[in-house]
Amino acid sequence: MHREQIVWKTDYEVGVEDIDLQHHYFIGLINRFAEALAEEDQRYQVALLSELNAYARFHFISEETMMLHVGYPFLDEHRHFHIELIDQLNSREGMMRISHSAEEASKIVDFLLQWFQGHSTKEDMKFAEFIHKKKEENR
Repeated sequence: MHREQIVWKTDYEVGVEDIDLQHHYFIGLINRFAEALAEEDQRYQVALLSELNAYARFHFISEETMMLHVGYPFLDEHRHFHIELIDQLNSREGMMRISHSAEEASKIVDFLLQWFQGHSTKEDMKFAEFIHKKKEENR
């Protein structure tokens, strides 16, 4: 099963260097996972999914720390989105480990894409706009 690569778009950029770099790397991990679905090596697929999960956790902690530092008023709400996303990813990862199903793995790629595109272009953009506004006020 071969899947199309996700191509980085400027629409994904929020204008905060650390977040954009982390998002770019995350897209690369999703692409590697999607590529791995064409291979028979399920252990490799599970290892990549585990790496994706760990990186998502790192990214969320990093983002939340930035939010705390700048006094983002919607940190708790944003953190709740992160917790939901990680819970969903954990559940899907568990199902893939149990089923060893290519279909389940493909659903995970779709989930990751929807998550990335929805969360980064909506929720993360709200945070970025807050940062940009705060910088403007401090000039």
